[in-house]
Amino acid sequence: MNRKDVLELNQELALQLADYWHEVDFNGGADASRFYTEDAEFHGQFASYMGRDSIQKFYDWRRARGDRLSVHSFTNFRACFTGPDTAEATNFLFLYAKDGVRPLPSHVPVTISLATDRFVRSADGQWLCTFRRFEHLFESDTPITNPKLDEDK
Repeated sequence: MNRKDVLELNQELALQLADYWHEVDFNGGADASRFYTEDAEFHGQFASYMGRDSIQKFYDWRRARGDRLSVHSFTNFRACFTGPDTAEATNFLFLYAKDGVRPLPSHVPVTISLATDRFVRSADGQWLCTFRRFEHLFESDTPITNPKLDEDK
């Protein structure tokens, strides 16, 4: 791939990641599954969710718990092609979150994680996430929401 292709890939996948976190932060992830393949893997610090339905089940569980304010902010986004229609990306994810409604008192990030994502381009040209993993580099004393759900135990 040439430099222009790599730059376009980085712009496209970074925008898609921003759209994904916007969906999670402002819609509770009600439509988060549309960003994943049917067999996608989502690996959090304490639990993993295998498959699009399981990932959506996590977001449905999270919304059912009640109000939670979150901001997922990322930086140092880097993507590269791993094949003609596959890619891998990394970024540092800063999570600010707490149960309740805005405005909430400010605090240090709940976590700062190295996020690794893998993507495949579908027949319609849309990039979908096949794999997402968070490796916590820093943690605060605010609990995260990453439970083991019944089907994932």
